[in-house]
Amino acid sequence: MTRTHRLINRLTAGLALAAALALSACVSTSSLDELASTTPTGSAFTQQLFKNYAYLANSLGGGGGGGSSGTFDSEGSVSIFDGGGNSDLAEAFATKALIAAKGVEVDPEPSTDDDSAQARDRLAHALAEGKDRFAVDAARAQTDFDCWMLNASVDSQRGAASQCRASFGNSIDKLEHDIHRPALAPPPPTAAPAHDYAVYFDFDSWTLTGEQLSVLQQAIATARAGGQSRIAVVGHTDTSGSAGYNQALSVKRANVVTETLVDMGARRQAIEVSGVGEADLAVPTPDGVREPKNRRAVVTLMP
Repeated sequence: MTRTHRLINRLTAGLALAAALALSACVSTSSLDELASTTPTGSAFTQQLFKNYAYLANSLGGGGGGGSSGTFDSEGSVSIFDGGGNSDLAEAFATKALIAAKGVEVDPEPSTDDDSAQARDRLAHALAEGKDRFAVDAARAQTDFDCWMLNASVDSQRGAASQCRASFGNSIDKLEHDIHRPALAPPPPTAAPAHDYAVYFDFDSWTLTGEQLSVLQQAIATARAGGQSRIAVVGHTDTSGSAGYNQALSVKRANVVTETLVDMGARRQAIEVSGVGEADLAVPTPDGVREPKNRRAVVTLMP
């Protein structure tokens, strides 16, 4: 029986690593050798599992290269050596890496006692919820758990197993935090911007022309489409004539625009009407100047 066959049997049937160690005399390192030329496929989760398992396999087997590109433990929180390498552990991790490289979701190692059974159940629930959304953290938690279980089965690796156990505690906490982190509240709806529409009048007039009616129709259409609920109408005049006369004329212009908007479908209660006479000129002029751009009413659509 080759090493690959016996290790795959262990992964699928949950046999103890110690049984594989007893048969180590007839084992080759083919799985470990394959890692350097393997390109993983599958989901982000299985590809990250491959990367992590390959890193551990190469570290224990004394290898390097393609299978362990990038670092499984960039923070150096797990040291898997208690002396020299361990070819059987390396082969176990390499076998898991090669299975994951095919896009297969490798099961976590079987538990060995109540503590690891509770940890494995916790891991299983977190993987079910988080492996698709948080592939990196999910794969890290599973690899830490397997690092703990596999190292614990070898007497010379008990110190490494303790470190992997501690690392698993951190990685499973992080994965669960990712899963249960509150979603960001959606931003408040953006208020519809204000829009201004100006209609112009002949000298000393408050009559709307066909062209000005078209402008008001555009204003109504915009209000309906954009959801603006309030309308301000302000009448203006030029500086020709007395200030008192111009004030009254500006109110007439605002009123005629308001009535037209109501006829077009606007709610009268939503319209604020005012006239400012010659107090707010579009084009500044001296007193007594007939300026067409100052003879206007401005319609403002507001949210």
